[in-house]
Amino acid sequence: MTDVKLFRVTEFAESVFQSPLAHRNAMHPVWLMLIVAVWIGTAGHWPIWQALILRSDPGALQPALAAAVATQLSLAGLVWLALGCWRRTLKPAIALVLLWAALGSCAMWLQSVKGETVALSPSGLLQFLLRPANWPGLWSWPCIGSFLGIAVFPSLIIWQGHTRRISFAANFLMNAALLVVAIAGLAWLAGRFSHIMPSPMDPWALLGI
Repeated sequence: MTDVKLFRVTEFAESVFQSPLAHRNAMHPVWLMLIVAVWIGTAGHWPIWQALILRSDPGALQPALAAAVATQLSLAGLVWLALGCWRRTLKPAIALVLLWAALGSCAMWLQSVKGETVALSPSGLLQFLLRPANWPGLWSWPCIGSFLGIAVFPSLIIWQGHTRRISFAANFLMNAALLVVAIAGLAWLAGRFSHIMPSPMDPWALLGI
């Protein structure tokens, strides 16, 4: 009787994967990673959209440019997700990538407020964030809102949700395919929109390459 009681209160007994139907209905990791990548490319880089919208020259936010920038940023986020999201690290890796996106958006906003050139590469953002003089700005309302909206709330939702468990082999093939597609997409965008995109939007700079 004790064994039965212990079994009932264990996490394994309450796991969604006890039910084959629930397992099939759980979100596949690839869809979760794609959704997060799109979130990073849009809401995760809101200072870019603010800057493009507020530019004085007419037609600054052309549909083709906006779609290319959003796709480029999403693919860059997908690269990091493909490298870090495995069976046991899926949700922690997503939370860390979202946290970095929130930090990056704060750094970009603070740079724009100070009239500095906005850096999009991980190294450029890290150098900005490591300067103690910039730390008080992280407590501003735009930065607090970025942390909550970009990282905290989405991470809580993802952590409470159920994702389908896949084998290591399937996980490896999935991540490898996503990585190849993301890098190929970045390379194509670099050539297709090189004459339109501003220099800070170099896709390889986004990856720190």
